[in-house]
Amino acid sequence: MSISEFDIISKYFNQAGITPEAGSTLVYGIGDDCAIVDVPEGKQLVLTMDTLVADVHFFSGDEPAAIARRAMVANISDLAAMGADALAFTLSLTMPKADEAWLESFSEGLRQMVKTYSCPLIGGDLTQGPLSITIQAHGLVEKNRALMRSGARPGDLVFVTGELGAAGLAVSLIKNGMSLQQQDRQDLYQAYYNPQARLEFARQGREKISAAIDISDGLLADAAHIALMSSVNLELQASRIPVAGAVKSILGNLGDRSKGLNHALTAGDDYELLFTASADQESALMEIAAGMKLKLSRIGLVVESKGADRMNRVRCLDKSGDEITLGKVGYRHFS
Repeated sequence: MSISEFDIISKYFNQAGITPEAGSTLVYGIGDDCAIVDVPEGKQLVLTMDTLVADVHFFSGDEPAAIARRAMVANISDLAAMGADALAFTLSLTMPKADEAWLESFSEGLRQMVKTYSCPLIGGDLTQGPLSITIQAHGLVEKNRALMRSGARPGDLVFVTGELGAAGLAVSLIKNGMSLQQQDRQDLYQAYYNPQARLEFARQGREKISAAIDISDGLLADAAHIALMSSVNLELQASRIPVAGAVKSILGNLGDRSKGLNHALTAGDDYELLFTASADQESALMEIAAGMKLKLSRIGLVVESKGADRMNRVRCLDKSGDEITLGKVGYRHFS
């Protein structure tokens, strides 16, 4: 016997651990035409939304719990980039059939993310069709204190959390029919299937950060968004880019002379935080990261944009000061 839309919602989504806890400041969640949310005085509501399509943003044969984790992190990472605290999310799920084993695993993945980021489900939609997942995450930030891409100023330093390139390399290997189960590829597996949004670091460091973005399309591509919105240029030092160890090893062994650097500059799906801050905030930010056992790297400098430089907003320089030229700088839809 097939399961109905409303039974699916009740059995797999309107459950403890996924929806708001009793006594939550959220007024009303699943059960009516709309959710109702109180926005505390002095706060602003921050909204972000991402759609993940099967075999574009994830592999349709992936474990459903992993698909849920990636879908949530894609959105929570956006909240981190704005310096917002997570509040709640809505979910629009389109799937070809009501597969209860798939739903059980998917809802468990959501439950894990709700627990990790304190961001419960308050509503959504369920339809039949090709597999896709749309999540809208809601956050709160002090009024007029959100981190923006437009806040970088000449003289600021450029930082990035974590290490880069592992998730993107995982995607490339999977597409080429290679397994991630081998011992030397476990870091790639973790980076792709268990990504981490830097929400807590952003919360602790937001008063010290001048501009921020999360890395979803690639370091150079996303750095260009900060440069453009801030009307500045960014100069990155190749020797300071934190290339993931597994990327260096695997690509180095495959003959990549850059030992993964070029890949780390352009690969997407890292969900690390790229941000700028004044030089006098560096030690405080490093201390915050150290307290969380999070790697934080200073990778460059914000410089004034003038003349022809405006056409080349982000430059990555080698040890000799020469620019590293790459054909592709990041992921773009429809290109």
